[in-house]
Amino acid sequence: MPLNTQISYASKLYIFLLSLVLLGSETFASQTQPQTSIIVSTTDSKLCLGETCLILLNTTETGVEYRLKDTTTGDFVSNTLTGNGSKANFNPISPSETKTYTVIATHIASSESVDLNANINIQVVSLPNPNLDITPTHNSLCVGENTSIRIDNSEADVLYQIAGGANTSENAFQGNGSTLVIEDFEPFRSATYHVGATREGCITQVALDKDFFLDVRLPPETQLHIYSNKREICEGEEVQLSLSPSDPEASYQLIGNETLMGEQIVGNGGYIDFAPVKPSETTTYSVDAKGHFCIDPIKVDFTFKVDVHHPANTNNKLLSNKTEVCQGESLIISVEDSQEEVIYQLHDGTQFFDSQIIGNGGKANFPEIYPQENTSYSVYAREMICPDKLKLNDQVHPNLIKTNDFPIENFATPGEVCLGEMIDIELPLTENQVTYHLYDKNISVASMTSAGGPIIFEDVLVDIDSRYKILIDNCVDEVIAAEPKLKVHSTPHVHITTTDEVNGSDGKVDVLVHGGLAPYTYIFENFKTIESDEHLLTLNEMKAGEYRLAVVDANSCPSTVIGQDFTIGFNNSKEYAVNGILTPNGDGRNDTWTISYKPKWDAPEVNVFNIYGQKVFHAHNYKNDWKGTFNGSKLPNGSYFYLIKFNRDKVAPIKGILSILGN
Repeated sequence: MPLNTQISYASKLYIFLLSLVLLGSETFASQTQPQTSIIVSTTDSKLCLGETCLILLNTTETGVEYRLKDTTTGDFVSNTLTGNGSKANFNPISPSETKTYTVIATHIASSESVDLNANINIQVVSLPNPNLDITPTHNSLCVGENTSIRIDNSEADVLYQIAGGANTSENAFQGNGSTLVIEDFEPFRSATYHVGATREGCITQVALDKDFFLDVRLPPETQLHIYSNKREICEGEEVQLSLSPSDPEASYQLIGNETLMGEQIVGNGGYIDFAPVKPSETTTYSVDAKGHFCIDPIKVDFTFKVDVHHPANTNNKLLSNKTEVCQGESLIISVEDSQEEVIYQLHDGTQFFDSQIIGNGGKANFPEIYPQENTSYSVYAREMICPDKLKLNDQVHPNLIKTNDFPIENFATPGEVCLGEMIDIELPLTENQVTYHLYDKNISVASMTSAGGPIIFEDVLVDIDSRYKILIDNCVDEVIAAEPKLKVHSTPHVHITTTDEVNGSDGKVDVLVHGGLAPYTYIFENFKTIESDEHLLTLNEMKAGEYRLAVVDANSCPSTVIGQDFTIGFNNSKEYAVNGILTPNGDGRNDTWTISYKPKWDAPEVNVFNIYGQKVFHAHNYKNDWKGTFNGSKLPNGSYFYLIKFNRDKVAPIKGILSILGN
């Protein structure tokens, strides 16, 4: 080659390489053979028959042409691309069957061709089978109801979608290779519906050849009223139920407590009457309305309740507050577990009592009655709605004790006694099986149940104010059968105060008598007997020793049966002294009860008792200030016992008698 030609070629090559650097990212064929590593891709590797896709190159070389080749037939398809250093794609292709494509790159300058490394496989699948049977479960239905659509021989990789009536269901349903049932399809108007089928991976939807028509009607009106000739009945009565206004294009079914009643009735545009019913219990009636084109019935909005009343229960037990009742005594008869809304009336075997009571669900009491004769009591019951008055099976028959002849004859023997003596009380005539109870005032003394003959309460100890009555224990109320009468004389109560002998025969005894009737006979055993009208007897010049005294009053009532012992002591060295006389009359002498003791001793604790043992005074630290009072009132004149306790180890409790005089 001539030198000038070599220089010219070298200059052109340098200029070419420099242009590559300046162009940067633009790709040029730098050699006579095109690159084979360009990435080839497709927009869809799976197509339904008739669909198109694009073959894409992620880059191209300038100076290279690209053609798409069918590897099966060897034919070139689509257009020829001229590289420009950027992405490119062939015109859309629509293969009729599954194909494999390769891209042939040809260097324009050298005409050298190569296959790009990547082949493209396009799978072509057939369109869904349009010749399938479509069957709705119901061809007619009402607005708001659902039906099912059955598609026979559905394809497993096909989605089916229902459309029609200006509305297409948003849901698509996957075929299963057999019968596909589309549940709960709810059309909103009458229309012809068809089904579109789309195979998975495809975008073409095929309309199935067969379509179906659904007749959609309005449901029956539900704002209907149920009427009845009765709202409350007695069990066994008939009830006539009606409905209005009815729809001629609907049938109506009466339902009682969820149970179908009778046959369906077709509407007539006005009132319809259902067959009469006889409810055995309170029943709420409703009506189902079914349009002639509807699948299911619907509930009418309104219901009607019939209250069923049952005849009164005759097995209720009768109660009485007493099994025995005395003449004229109150008796209450009751109905156990009474029924509400049931009227009860009492019957004595000959007539009804005027008063009636209404059951309350529990124990119901009749007003008090006052039986005068033995009889059996029955009760009749009538439910407020049911007309029949029914007799209860049970009866009440209290044992009646006749007391109209009271008080009965009675004797107290003896009829005149001294206090502390005993008497017998006899009832010569008594009633068999009646218990007679003797009381002194309100204190029980004894009770006896009669065998039908006389009864005697023996050895009854009387008190000065005894007031006897004999009650009938069988009676709940106080019924006095007898009031025995007797006279009780009080017995003399003796209080003895002694003064010890100190210097020989200077002892003294004071005898105070309270109660009884003067004159008194003072009997000193083995000493002397003195009769006196005075309540206070004083004997001086008494010697030390043991004495016994009994006092008998004008009624021959003794102070004690065996007498009362007392002692005159001998003492010339006393450490204390107790005044036995209290005369709170304000004369300055013995107005308070005084106890003398050594100054160094603490004040004693004292207790004072009356002759019955009742404590009338107490002080922990007695200050010689008691004036013979009890609860703010003066105590009666008489003798009282005292107990004095000094807080001294060698001083025993002191007992004695205190005489209160002058109150």
